Amino acid sequence: MKITLPNYQESILNVTNSFLRHYKAKHDYPSLPELDQVLDNHSFNHIIYVLLDGLGMNVIEEHLQPNDAIRQYLQRPITSVFPPTTVAATDAVLSGDPPIVNGHIGWVQYYQEEDVHAVVFQNKDFYTGDVFSEDLRHKYFSFETMYDKINKANPTIQTNEFFPSFREGGSETFAQQIERVLLTTHNTDQSFNYVYWIEPDLTQHVHGTSSKETKAVVQGLNQDFTSLINNVDDDTLVVLIADHGLVDVDIIPLFEYHDVTTHFIRKPAIEPRVTTFYIKEGHESAFEESFTTHFGSYFDLYKTSDFLEKQWFGEGEIHPNLMQCFGNYISVATSLSMFGLHEGKGYKAHHAGLSAEEMMVPLIIYYNQKKVK
Repeated sequence: MKITLPNYQESILNVTNSFLRHYKAKHDYPSLPELDQVLDNHSFNHIIYVLLDGLGMNVIEEHLQPNDAIRQYLQRPITSVFPPTTVAATDAVLSGDPPIVNGHIGWVQYYQEEDVHAVVFQNKDFYTGDVFSEDLRHKYFSFETMYDKINKANPTIQTNEFFPSFREGGSETFAQQIERVLLTTHNTDQSFNYVYWIEPDLTQHVHGTSSKETKAVVQGLNQDFTSLINNVDDDTLVVLIADHGLVDVDIIPLFEYHDVTTHFIRKPAIEPRVTTFYIKEGHESAFEESFTTHFGSYFDLYKTSDFLEKQWFGEGEIHPNLMQCFGNYISVATSLSMFGLHEGKGYKAHHAGLSAEEMMVPLIIYYNQKKVK
């Protein structure tokens, strides 16, 4: 497995900062020169910012032809953030800040003050399924969104977001999202629009990256994207990225290794390919020995303090509530393996590790170059 680190000069985080720069809004991180050049040299009344969950460079290159629109307008690959997973990556995009600053690092975050393993986007406990009465994500890790920042600098810009049907009023299909965003741009003077769709992530989790099912979904997304760019007005810029890619994995049933789990003070958190462990006082050496014996060929294990010094979560002041989410140790996959953290959760492919397949995502830029000045 080729190790690929996040590049916070050339990442999805920097795409958002280019848009914030364009609107003269507050931004604390570098913008992306290729996108800056387009924004500086042309006049757009509308921007459509599309994020397709799990559309890594690997599935683009495997399932699409060079003349397909997604590949045709590919500017170049860029990196995700760390970990390359939906919670960390999409909230880096929505905030313009890296995970270390906005506090969103993974699917499951342990809140010590509540003593719960929160599924961040679902507001329930990962291990028990209990739904929380209070929105813990908002309580501990609310942030100023890119819409907030744009509206502060440019109150006349209409900002919109288009989500799937897991949100009230959301779309059932990517094609429906496209219809809605086109209707908006055709009927407003100036707008900034964020479109998030859940595929091809869901299909890859179930069927793998190279499956016929994934191929069909990726080709369908390309058809919908083609429809989008064929129907935008000449004053519209379309930028498409992904939050992460996926890689086919083997599952290691962590809780069957009792000489490892006996050292746990509580169950692990974050992600199956980047995991934080909470170890009983005085058991650290025994845990390290057992972990290395069983998993040393598949994962690197770090003391949390040493891991944070690497700044893989990004640079900046750590969110004041984030340290409560970390245990004594953090492991990172250096192979095509993941920990099985939940019974009944089988996956053909996953993400959040450091492979190129997980880390490298597209920067796709489209506008009518013949007519836009």
